[in-house]
Amino acid sequence: FAWDVGAPAPPAVITPEGILFIYNSKNKWCDYGRNGKCERGENDPTIPPGTYSAGQVLLSLDDPTQVVHRTYQSFFKPEMQYEKTGQVANVCFLEGLAYYRGEWLLYYGTADSKIAVAKWPDPTANARLNRNQAGEL
Repeated sequence: FAWDVGAPAPPAVITPEGILFIYNSKNKWCDYGRNGKCERGENDPTIPPGTYSAGQVLLSLDDPTQVVHRTYQSFFKPEMQYEKTGQVANVCFLEGLAYYRGEWLLYYGTADSKIAVAKWPDPTANARLNRNQAGEL
């Protein structure tokens, strides 16, 4: 999806599939569309124009200038009330990513007013923990 502002988010993560790069973006406003909505696919139609959200791009491990896959809609966007209202409405601005005790923790700013954390469990964590407890690496 297109944006008016693009900014890096947490550091990239190397995965077996490639280099995962998360980025922040401000959903594009189209002057020709009603209420700024773009009608030719220039922005993410699932969120209002001007909304700060996040996308992902997967780059090749062998040649990081090559895009393997990218999202065409926001994967992380304002949904909670504290993300929609504040000093600047409709903002989720991703800042940090940490792996801790089998979970990914994604730290982000909300509506320029608060800091929040989203958690995702790693489905492979239990298998790794079980192997480590048995003395295997």
